[in-house]
Amino acid sequence: MAKILLRSPQYKTVSSGASAKLTITIDGTLRYTIIKNAINNRIVFEISELCRDYIEHAFGQSPPASTITISTQRFSYTEANGGGTETSLDPSPVIDTGYDGYGLFTDISGDDTTGVNPFIGNTGRPIQTNTDVYLPFNTASYIPINVGSGEASISTTATTVQTGSPLVTFTIHRVCDSKFGSSKITFLNRFGALQEMYFFHKSSEDITTTSESYKRNIFDYANTNYSSTDHQMQKFNTNATKKTTLNTPFVAEQYNEAIEELMLSEYVWLTQGSVTHPVTPSTKSLRFKTSVNDKLVQYTIEFDHTSSVINNVR
Repeated sequence: MAKILLRSPQYKTVSSGASAKLTITIDGTLRYTIIKNAINNRIVFEISELCRDYIEHAFGQSPPASTITISTQRFSYTEANGGGTETSLDPSPVIDTGYDGYGLFTDISGDDTTGVNPFIGNTGRPIQTNTDVYLPFNTASYIPINVGSGEASISTTATTVQTGSPLVTFTIHRVCDSKFGSSKITFLNRFGALQEMYFFHKSSEDITTTSESYKRNIFDYANTNYSSTDHQMQKFNTNATKKTTLNTPFVAEQYNEAIEELMLSEYVWLTQGSVTHPVTPSTKSLRFKTSVNDKLVQYTIEFDHTSSVINNVR
């Protein structure tokens, strides 16, 4: 059973016959039956976009990675459009686990991903890139892993955590910021797992309002007069959205990968105090810093709130 990453293409190939059929069953329900004709005696099916539609994410989900079970079977035919003699190429269905993650274009070989059909290898390994973790004092967190409960716990006092096979050591840096406090960002990382990232130091919040207006007739025909306190130009459909700007602490250079994954994430939440907001990174351009060029590595990132200030859910 492979753990495949569905934000990148995933191919199923048939190298015989004039045509071929692929069935895709997701979480026990047959969803797709696809028939294609061969080109140069080869048929290639791309399944990632079809399967990814069935993965759903929610803040605080357990385990941190939401997955689906994908069962595929291939059949070849001696004639075009599924005609002639049928031959089953998979006597038993091929079972994969789908994660809402992606491989990198530069990943041409390695333990986890390849250029084609990227996957997560080594059962039990951490599915988080950065090994330096920055947390407030007396704060617990977790490291997502791809087995069992789906996470390795970080206690409120831990300074290191070892997990995976082979063991990976995570260094926990405790950051004290009594003046500004901290804000927590939870985002879907490159492996399709929810990962926590804390921001410290100064933060700011901006609001942008939108509205329409029209010119009212405020003339009082009964008294041939009008009131100077009536609104002649009347606003309507008024609402607003917010933007929050956060700052990382001074971080290790390898934290750049986590920042990249945050900016590429399609699911992000901001928690301040006891309130959680769905947000999206609005910072579109960022120069990665290095200790050689910049001495200290620290980032400022802006987040747009994805819901209006006034509740208009209908």
